[in-house]
Amino acid sequence: MPIVLHPAVVHFPIALLLLNFALTLAYLRRPDPFLDRAAYGLLVLGWWGAFAATLTGTLEVALNWPLPADVVGWLNLHAALGIALLVVYGQALLHRRRNPELLNGPGRKSYFRLLLLGVLMLVVDGAVGGHLIYGLGYGVRR
Repeated sequence: MPIVLHPAVVHFPIALLLLNFALTLAYLRRPDPFLDRAAYGLLVLGWWGAFAATLTGTLEVALNWPLPADVVGWLNLHAALGIALLVVYGQALLHRRRNPELLNGPGRKSYFRLLLLGVLMLVVDGAVGGHLIYGLGYGVRR
């Protein structure tokens, strides 16, 4: 049984978290309260979307057991990066919740670096997921 739900869910957190980064960068260049609120909202929705993507991916791997030997290492990397993304963006979310004025204070550089790390990890994790599907054919009907 091929993976069906995870590839459909995963695009939302990718888009939301990338847009969060873009709007945060825009706010740092031109402070506008709307950009700040929108970036925060995207971070919240993006984290929950990443949680849903991680959950659906984990469930679908469990349902497709046993796994082909050539994909196990790539799936482990993909899962580890997904969990690490939840931690990184969860930290960013906690920083914003604890200090709503974070982007206007001395902690904004470290917060922005945290978002940058999240974006880099998101790109790598997306590439690994793409390799699983397009390179190795995992979850694709043959």
